Amino acid sequence: MLNEQIIQKIISGDKQAFRVIVDTYKQPLVSYLTYQTKDEELAKDIAQETFIKCYENLVKFKGEHFKAWLFRIAINQLMDFKRKHKEDATPLEETPSLHTPELLMIEREQTKLLHQWLETLEDKTRQIFVLKYASNCSYEEIAETLHIPLTEVRNRLYRTKKRLRESKLKGDMKSALLID
Repeated sequence: MLNEQIIQKIISGDKQAFRVIVDTYKQPLVSYLTYQTKDEELAKDIAQETFIKCYENLVKFKGEHFKAWLFRIAINQLMDFKRKHKEDATPLEETPSLHTPELLMIEREQTKLLHQWLETLEDKTRQIFVLKYASNCSYEEIAETLHIPLTEVRNRLYRTKKRLRESKLKGDMKSALLID
């Protein structure tokens, strides 16, 4: 949880203190947005807009869970983007890495299968799943971010993990995906 002193430093004009927020939350935020947009560059752009909004509105932060508040801003930025761009953005090709072509092909196939499977989920369930496993949010942070009861977060995650395991057992998905 973010220290109240850091927030007060930022509000008092210490721009370097805001770097702590960016360094702490950039990776989980970009991971969440990448799952939502299927485009890492777009996710980074939306994350940057999120941090700008966060900085501009930090004096309004009154909650207990800073991460949930920040992710709520990100979700709103994502919805604004989707409203402005009705057409679906085509994901950019992934940047090549040091992996062999075979490994890259397997990773792409697994990512494609995961995205296809995630698309079968109801929107709120998909958001919960991605917040938990792509952004490592706690159940409490997810509940606060999405404005839903904690029991709903637990139930949806339980049912989703069970459904994923059953899909893997039936052979509907490759066995190396995500959660055991």
